[in-house]
Amino acid sequence: MRSCKLICGFVFVFVIVCMGGHPAFAARDSITYAIDSEFASMERYSSTQVFANNLWMIIGDGVVRRNHETLKHEPSLAESWKQIDDVTWEFKIRPGVKFHNGNEMTAESVRFTIMDLIMNPEYKNPSQGYFKWIKEIQVPDKYTFRIITDGPYPMVLDQMCFLTPYDPAYVKEKGFAYLHENPVGTGPYKFVKWERGSRLEVVKNKDYWEPGVGHVEKIIFRIIPELSTRVAELRSGGVDLIGDVDPDKIEQIKSDKNLKVLSGPIARTIFYQFDSFGRASKTPVMDKRVRQAIWHAIDREAIVKNLLGGYGQVANAACNPFLFGYDPNIKGLAYDPEKAKALLKEAGYENGFEIDMWQYYQIQNLFNQAAMDMLAQVGIKVKLHDYRGNIGQLLKVRNTGKITGIGNFGWGTSFSFDADAALPQWFFKSDSKCYAPDDQIDAWLHEARVSTKPERRLELYRMAQQRIVDEVYWMPLFYKDQINAAHKDLDVKVMPYEYVLLQYAKWLK
Repeated sequence: MRSCKLICGFVFVFVIVCMGGHPAFAARDSITYAIDSEFASMERYSSTQVFANNLWMIIGDGVVRRNHETLKHEPSLAESWKQIDDVTWEFKIRPGVKFHNGNEMTAESVRFTIMDLIMNPEYKNPSQGYFKWIKEIQVPDKYTFRIITDGPYPMVLDQMCFLTPYDPAYVKEKGFAYLHENPVGTGPYKFVKWERGSRLEVVKNKDYWEPGVGHVEKIIFRIIPELSTRVAELRSGGVDLIGDVDPDKIEQIKSDKNLKVLSGPIARTIFYQFDSFGRASKTPVMDKRVRQAIWHAIDREAIVKNLLGGYGQVANAACNPFLFGYDPNIKGLAYDPEKAKALLKEAGYENGFEIDMWQYYQIQNLFNQAAMDMLAQVGIKVKLHDYRGNIGQLLKVRNTGKITGIGNFGWGTSFSFDADAALPQWFFKSDSKCYAPDDQIDAWLHEARVSTKPERRLELYRMAQQRIVDEVYWMPLFYKDQINAAHKDLDVKVMPYEYVLLQYAKWLK
């Protein structure tokens, strides 16, 4: 008996050693993905969180999608489409696609999702801005819908990539509020359960309409706010993939032969948004000279060089370089602490002041800690409101007009590489995220949205970006790369639109 125990013990140790100390990777029918914050909601259009959107990439399908290699539009739930005239687009829905509850997805599902849910004023959905260009949706038959726009709109296909339809019967039976915790889509994975603050699980949809999608039986999202804990869990085998890795952790990850780093540039801009018009409260940043002083006081080049270590670059424009409309000629204000002091004195703040700053990402916190020291040198004391691990709550604060002083936000575009997917969401006067309701910028962006002339659209976006800098409504900070880490045997890709392609992820061995 003792010999048997010794042999069994030897076999167990041998297996562990051969696996490189990662016993959790033995059963490779699942992927565990560690993220840094709780999901704000399961309702597709109520949250702009990156990982919430990533979740809907696997439990839902876009009406249209982008090819993962070429990034060009291709069929998804819609088999085909055509533009009938300047304001009419017709789409043909793929027959036989089922929601996870067994009901068929039809053209009415699209109309219902947009017109009865997203655009319903009762719900005050934060995604309404994506679809305000729609005047009407017609459903001539079960598998055909026509979008009638309120004018020419060049971004129709991009927005159809964003749209993942709901089942009308399910919503009518359960109610809209039920969607916030119980999503039903058409995607390759089905929602199973959500343990708030801990984990969320989805399982493979064996009736999925497209072959070759979904290579593991289960995907688990674990909420682990602390990066050091996520890295430790990855190294021990507790998770297979982690997101939001800071550059200073990369060498530690690379030193482990069982792990790999997944990184690349993405269409995301990190910036300071000033409450320039006093929407939340009257503070010193309502004075343009104060906003200029804050910009002059912070050495962005030095912070970004030390913070990102080559995984990003200083931003000067409110647009990301990936987007149509980005102007590389936009110049920011130079680092000049003495100029900052002079501007503060001119504005009547020679003795300084205290200002609120709001954040929700670890990378923002690292930047802000350095920036706060620099601001202190010119007499500005920052009161930091830290929402790391609770992004959803801060988004509610922002969207209800309560961000006092300075909001440190990030904005990335998921399906559209056009400035229309970035600037209107922050500078349309009617948008809940707008803290600088500038009439001129609003007019330029509305014109760019309906113009069919690329040259004119570029000029309008250039003028808008220049005015944002001239008036210092924003202080662009940096364009960051996406950095994830995974077990070396996990084949998974990250895309410029900031998603991890979990629906195609698979174990190599």
